[in-house]
Amino acid sequence: MASRPLDVWVVDDDQSVRWVLERALKQADMEPRSFERAEHLLEALADTPPDVLITDVRMPGMSGIALLERLQGTCPD
Repeated sequence: MASRPLDVWVVDDDQSVRWVLERALKQADMEPRSFERAEHLLEALADTPPDVLITDVRMPGMSGIALLERLQGTCPD
């Protein structure tokens, strides 16, 4: 039975970092989805959560730390 690829979401305000991570994750047979801001990720969470989240710490708007704190309360898994 084949397992589905991991859904890995990346949040980083630096486009070049997102690009590199997306390519590396695809090469590792994962399904990346990237976001420029934490707020955009929060909007997408209403549909379906990722298996893995990679976030930058310092970003405009909500920081990566604030994002993780918020997610810990709403979806701790």
